[in-house]
Formats: sequence, structure tokens, C-alpha cells
Amino acid sequence: MLDVPRELALYLSRLLRAERRRRGTRKNSRALTCFRHAVLGLRWFRQNTDVPALARDHGISRATGYRYLDEVVIVLAEQAPDLHEALQRAKDEGTAYVILDGKVFSADRCSEKTLSVKGEPIDLWYSGKAREHGGNIQALCAPDGFPWWVSDVEPGSLHD
Repeated sequence: MLDVPRELALYLSRLLRAERRRRGTRKNSRALTCFRHAVLGLRWFRQNTDVPALARDHGISRATGYRYLDEVVIVLAEQAPDLHEALQRAKDEGTAYVILDGKVFSADRCSEKTLSVKGEPIDLWYSGKAREHGGNIQALCAPDGFPWWVSDVEPGSLHD
């Protein structure tokens, strides 16, 4: 049982169908229908189920599960507003203020060397402030905390 409205799964299913058409995917060439593909993605978002378990539950390989999940994230991200649209929305709604905040999300499999502003070699993905490796993501939120815009991930060493 998935705790989201069926309409949401159908909406995501339509987005996935449009993406398959755009890519030129032949009919019946995928392991999952668009609807089951949407359910896989929604389960990952809502239940925080690991991808190998999702793939097993849906009768697909782990690699296919990761590929399908990536496709879900891409089609949903294409629906998100850009920063200018989010700020325009705030202005149009007469919002007194917005909240801009960021976080370094831990990642254990990223490493890349670069030069610091002092010319010393550093790990690009290491955040000295957070004292961990990861990606820095910024978000613009409404006064009630609802996110209106989220940035692309940047290396942890980059400041806000």
C-alpha cells in the first residue's frame, strides 16, 4: 500500500510515457509499464526503500532499478521552477520574506582534487565547515518552510 493519491501515480506515469516517447522507446520494450515505473519511483521517495529491494519487488535487476529511478528523478526535476520563477512567485504572492538555506549531504563515494584559493591541493567534495564529504544543496523556501526552488548539487568545498 502506497500512501499517495492514485492521481499522483497516474500523473507521474504520464510524464514517464512522454519521456519514453521523446527518447523513442519502442512499445513493450521496457520491463515495467509506465504506471509500475511510477510506483517504483514513488515508493523510493515515500518509503525510503533501498533500490536493490525495490528492484527485487518489481522483478527487475538492480541496475535497471537504478536506471528507472534516475529517469523518475529527471522527469520530476524538469517540472520544478527555476530560481527566477520561484522569486517571481514570491513577489506575485506578496510574500514578505523567503528563506534561503543550504546543507551538505553526505556522500562516501566522491573525491576530486582541486586547488584552494591559497593554491594548496584540496578535495573538492570535502566540506571543512561540515567536516565531511558531500554535496552542497541550497533551497529557497516560503515562510512556512515549503520549498519553492532547490539548486543543483555543488561540491561540498564550495561555500553558500
